[in-house]
Amino acid sequence: MKKVVLGEHEIAVVLSVILLFFAVTIPAVTVVSVRIKNAPVVVLDAGHGGADGGVSGAKTGVKESEINLYISKIVEEYLEGMGFRVVQTRKNGDDLSGGAFKKRTDMENRVRIIEKANPTAVVSIHMNAYSSPSRRGAQVFYGAKSAYGKIFADIVQSKLNADFNVPSAGREYSALTAEKFLLWQVSAPIVIVECGFLSNPTDESNFLDDAYRHEFGYSLAVAIAEFSSSFIENRS
Repeated sequence: MKKVVLGEHEIAVVLSVILLFFAVTIPAVTVVSVRIKNAPVVVLDAGHGGADGGVSGAKTGVKESEINLYISKIVEEYLEGMGFRVVQTRKNGDDLSGGAFKKRTDMENRVRIIEKANPTAVVSIHMNAYSSPSRRGAQVFYGAKSAYGKIFADIVQSKLNADFNVPSAGREYSALTAEKFLLWQVSAPIVIVECGFLSNPTDESNFLDDAYRHEFGYSLAVAIAEFSSSFIENRS
């Protein structure tokens, strides 16, 4: 298993008071954890769950809800290693309805968890699908009324373009606005990350691979840290 040691140029995007050095091993994560008083809070929202499986893989039929949760937990590991405090809206395979599934109740409970956490940033993690199986890559969405949401989305989209979309999918995406419940109801800077297309065989295969999920989760965590650093600095 190859061990990757991160240089200072990668760590620069992380809050300087949080971490000077950390090492990762993919797919097994070995992170030097730093505990900081009043550490910034990030909420990760693994989309769907329970009776709401989301979209399904074209070849394997894997549920989006399962992939979302895998990725959320990986991003949590990296962020906690950087010194962030992470809150997950969904910690297991269940939805958040608290009983018989109701989409509205599920979404309202996610908002309650997010608002209670008073986070610096929120990322709702999803997988995409499209009528053409050739469409692939990561796409980021934000709420049109949120100036910080757009800044956050642009940072995340730029990172995912550089690390995955351009080298693998051969294209760049632009962060787009979307009329989604969480984007309108959450007061903190929030983005929805559609990590890839389960309708595309390559994306589906990639996100069933643990090493790839860790690579993707690391890139997403770095983008979250970059935004959080600038957001906290601008608020102070």
